[in-house]
Amino acid sequence: MSLPHKPAGPGRPARITRRMVAEAALAVGLDRVTLAEVGRHLGVDHSSLYRHTSGRADMLQAAADIAIASLDWEKDTEDWRLYLESAADAIWSLFDRHPGLANALRQLETMPASGGRAFCRACRRLETFGFTAEQGVLIMDSIMDLTIDAACYSQRLREQSAHGGTVADRIGSAWDDLGASDPVTAAHMALMRSAILGNSKQWWRRKLDLLLDGAAALLATGDGRCRCGALSSQSGMRGAVSP
Repeated sequence: MSLPHKPAGPGRPARITRRMVAEAALAVGLDRVTLAEVGRHLGVDHSSLYRHTSGRADMLQAAADIAIASLDWEKDTEDWRLYLESAADAIWSLFDRHPGLANALRQLETMPASGGRAFCRACRRLETFGFTAEQGVLIMDSIMDLTIDAACYSQRLREQSAHGGTVADRIGSAWDDLGASDPVTAAHMALMRSAILGNSKQWWRRKLDLLLDGAAALLATGDGRCRCGALSSQSGMRGAVSP
């Protein structure tokens, strides 16, 4: 990430670019960024930002595009599973470095161009391992869905609750109460509490392992059909998988 831009001093107004606006949004934090905050960060009136972005959603799009483009995730290996694990870990780390990015990707109407290109490169790489094109899209889309959802929920758990404490505290208390009132649910509530409210990355990795086991089963069958029907138009990539 670029160093924070120094506010302009007296004299001519600061000259800014769309990239500077996007980098400032990342510096402020996508979980709380506004045009006004970015304007203050750059030392300009926020109204001047509209020369470079049409609004907050467009600013998030540009910021997400830069963040994804900076991601070093393609591991040079002949092991397809190691390739996908490395890619997934890099995506998780990206979301961890930029709180709010996962939620932004969920809300944006289209995937940033850098994300679409990276997605397609990964799918083509999977074809070299023996997967069909459709299987590659299914696997990568599933990894993106899983990682975005897990990152969003992990961040949500850390947020402050309106009732005091964190959201995780509130959920844990509710599960404890349910387990105490109904012994039949107690054991499963305790397991859920440990899994969800413990190390969120470890729990995500266990889900990822389950997903990759399914990918291994696909590869082992040697059957080019995913047996999944047509790919959903509501996929996590929102149709933005063109090269």
